[in-house]
Amino acid sequence: MKKNIQFKSNLLVMALAFSSTQVFAFDTAEINQSTYQTSFKELDVDANEMLSKAEAGKEAQLTKKHFKVADVNRDGSLNEEEYTNYKSKVDKKHVKRVASDSTITSKIKAKLLKDEGLKSFKVSVETHKGVVILSGFVKTQEQIDQSTKIASDTKGVISVKNNLILKKED
Repeated sequence: MKKNIQFKSNLLVMALAFSSTQVFAFDTAEINQSTYQTSFKELDVDANEMLSKAEAGKEAQLTKKHFKVADVNRDGSLNEEEYTNYKSKVDKKHVKRVASDSTITSKIKAKLLKDEGLKSFKVSVETHKGVVILSGFVKTQEQIDQSTKIASDTKGVISVKNNLILKKED
């Protein structure tokens, strides 16, 4: 029985590790630049090859604050290079955050699986921007406390929201 649990544990850890490496394998430098070009042309309604603040403002990521950052030459408009560079930078940052969240989730799930006092398959783990949410049903308060401790002690975790519920015995 113990060998079977260890086998399942190793299998899950390998699967989680593989899925995490797949996220890291994605590089925003490989994004097809034509996507940014198409988006730029759609925003450039007057077809002058420049985006005014009003044109750029139609995209959620280019608020006034973001427009100012993207406008490297400070001429009050964005050329295609400024737009593409900014969008690429934002997308890359997003990918890194998602990869980091996936890694945190994988590490916590692996630790929960290794813990003898927990039935980790009954605990759901979600991570967003370093905030971990634990949910599911457990039998004891000690399991709730241990799950919180495991998540809190994981590198990269900013905070833990524990939504675990004590399952009433029948």
